[in-house]
Amino acid sequence: MSDESKRRIPEKVVDLMVDSIFRKNGIKPEELKKNLSDEQKQMLKEMVEDLKTQVDQFNKKNTQQTDE
Repeated sequence: MSDESKRRIPEKVVDLMVDSIFRKNGIKPEELKKNLSDEQKQMLKEMVEDLKTQVDQFNKKNTQQTDE
């Protein structure tokens, strides 16, 4: 598996999680973009980055355990 495809998997996981949360709470992304303040947008970006970091760490840990 190439490095690029390994990076896409965590992004897909994050996208899936965010989409699932939005649907669960009846939020449409188009409406959300219109109604968010700059501060809320920044907070969402930070949360997504945190999720990506956590997923990357999880994947790295699993890869290390598999290699052993």
